[in-house]
Amino acid sequence: MGDEARDMGGAIDFLRAAISSLLTRRMLAPAVVLAVLLTVSNIVVLLYKPTPGTMPLPFIVAAVIRVLGLVAMTVAILRILNPGPRPVWRPDGGFWLYGLTLLVTMVAAALAGFAIAGQDDPVGGFFVSLAVTAVTAPLGPWFVAIAVERPLAWRPGPWLRRFGAWLPWLLLWNLLLIAPLGEIHGALGRWLATGAGGWFWPVALFDGPFSAAMALLGLALASVAYRRVARA
Repeated sequence: MGDEARDMGGAIDFLRAAISSLLTRRMLAPAVVLAVLLTVSNIVVLLYKPTPGTMPLPFIVAAVIRVLGLVAMTVAILRILNPGPRPVWRPDGGFWLYGLTLLVTMVAAALAGFAIAGQDDPVGGFFVSLAVTAVTAPLGPWFVAIAVERPLAWRPGPWLRRFGAWLPWLLLWNLLLIAPLGEIHGALGRWLATGAGGWFWPVALFDGPFSAAMALLGLALASVAYRRVARA
């Protein structure tokens, strides 16, 4: 019983550290900007969906802004959560390597979901999401280090250690919170893509802040893991 209590206490401490790092004055503006970016870009993408033989310019512009803005905001948020030698808003080597890493991860996850579950199998998609989470969560400290460390943390090895201090809790909260929240976000996205009827605007205006909150929590959890490795 004592070991179980300590384990639960460690899990709660990990989550509490992640949430408390987001509840600071310095995080307010980036959180609002991220929510606005995701909401507006998603609405434009949905309103100007391509049809066979067409590729509307607003769709292209919104998609590009969404991807670049997401990378920029993610790197900035990680640098705010983990102050270091890299300026928060400068697109340096860490910025570009993190963007490449994020893009590769997103593409790999999307391809895995499509290949294994298909687009119309939400149950299969959920289990694919759990599998992707289990594979990528151990890389969390390295992803954060790419964004914040100088010299450039291009080698994962130094950041994949002390697993007992962070990996069980990072996996736990990613599987219990981030993966299910991601499936809710995906379900809302599929509903919006089909029109959502009279619910389009309420759902679209909810989904943006919801996805921003999910992203912030995921970044904060990875940052706690990174700090536990860095302190060693």
